[in-house]
Amino acid sequence: MEPTVREATDEDISGIQRVARRSWPETYGKFLTEAAIETILNDWYAADELDGQIATPENVYLVAETDDIGGYASAAPTANEEAQLYAIYVDPDHWDEGLGTALLDGVRDRLDDHGIRRLRVEVLAENSVGVSFYESRGFERTSEREREVGSQTLVEYVYYRDV
Repeated sequence: MEPTVREATDEDISGIQRVARRSWPETYGKFLTEAAIETILNDWYAADELDGQIATPENVYLVAETDDIGGYASAAPTANEEAQLYAIYVDPDHWDEGLGTALLDGVRDRLDDHGIRRLRVEVLAENSVGVSFYESRGFERTSEREREVGSQTLVEYVYYRDV
């Protein structure tokens, strides 16, 4: 079934939280502690936090639906015709069904409509799913750096691509 990609609303918050709770342990569970994942999920995906992100006019916050919300993406303009892609997450039950690509295309279309020319994304080096996804979609790694996540120091890659 072809996913429908649309702007997220506050009615989608529980679906976004469900996808986050399913995708984060699957994506990061091999190299982040359970406590770190739980802290991130509780902080970043609190209902009031998501509501604020969705309600901010310059943000792009999308959901992909098949029968239910199967994924989400968020991005926002930064400066100099650039934007930061903060997230693309898909429920593991829907991996390899095209939802991630549909979300990326939706983000790019909306950013292009606002004059954004370059998109930046940061991916933990040990996130093989994310690294593979972005590299296969034309993102070029421009640098790497250390990042503190919980009590751990991890390597993070910085990628760019034209919108």
